[in-house]
Amino acid sequence: MDPDDPTDDTLIERIGRGDEHALVLLMERHKQALFRFVYRYLNNEADSAEITEATFFKVYQNAAGFKPKASPKTWIYTIALNLARDRLRKDKKRLGQLSLDAPVNTRGSEQPLADRMGSDEPSPSRSLQTDDDLQRIQKQVAQLPEKLKFPFVFCILEKHSYDECAAILKTSRKTVETRIYRARQTLKKQLTDFFEKI
Repeated sequence: MDPDDPTDDTLIERIGRGDEHALVLLMERHKQALFRFVYRYLNNEADSAEITEATFFKVYQNAAGFKPKASPKTWIYTIALNLARDRLRKDKKRLGQLSLDAPVNTRGSEQPLADRMGSDEPSPSRSLQTDDDLQRIQKQVAQLPEKLKFPFVFCILEKHSYDECAAILKTSRKTVETRIYRARQTLKKQLTDFFEKI
């Protein structure tokens, strides 16, 4: 094993012993993908940034008790999913969107959310704004029933495996496949012209 490139399991173990540098490495590895997933799930940039940060804070708090029944990545996404679900329950109505370029007061200084996330990749909103099809599908995905939305976002939009999704949901791969099929059918009714293209 390369000491300069430790596995996620090793990083979680080190985080459990209070190693903050290991947390930074884990965040660098997963932060952007996790943020994109949460954004597509919540469709709100400010909430997504907050949930992403809260997820890694919970990882730090609970790493010492992590029992590797599943991969660390699965554990991280399970935490994020639970936090996102809690946010949706609390905020049934979305009161508006915040741009990643909008300044946010963080520890006494105003800094854009995009800078806080620290990536050279385009923000999810910029990517979606350049693709009308994805904007349309995001709107419809947000309206999917809860049990269909997560598998569709996680596996289809974010391209994670069905097995990882099943582990997070504590269900079978077949159930995940069925829910994705049902999500596609639901979306197909709303987005017939989009699905004819793919």
